[in-house]
Amino acid sequence: MKNRDLIREWENFAEMDYNTARYLYDNMRPLPLEIICYHCQQAIEKLLKGALLAKGAGLQKTHDLGLLAEQLQEFVNVTEDYIEMCDNLTPYGVKIRYPQELLIEEHHAAKALEETEILYKWLKNIIEKPD
Repeated sequence: MKNRDLIREWENFAEMDYNTARYLYDNMRPLPLEIICYHCQQAIEKLLKGALLAKGAGLQKTHDLGLLAEQLQEFVNVTEDYIEMCDNLTPYGVKIRYPQELLIEEHHAAKALEETEILYKWLKNIIEKPD
């Protein structure tokens, strides 16, 4: 696989983001909801970019997970459910950085983690699958 070292870097950074979100959700009180959701978005953005590299695609400078998932459709089957989950996580990558942009409650963070886990497994499988 071309770019294996670069792809592995994307995977490592994604794993750090996912583990951070999971740790904060499981251990920190009060929950830092915005930070949990931000790390969920970041984990999936990095894995989407790693999957695109694994398939030989170029990378766009974007935080739009739905757009990245649609780009991945050129190489693998991307269901509407996956695109919807990506669209759900996208606002947490940019809007969350600014006060009063998003109102996040605990159920949002729980859903973000749940969708991140599903997408994470799916994307890791794509990256590890030989062409």
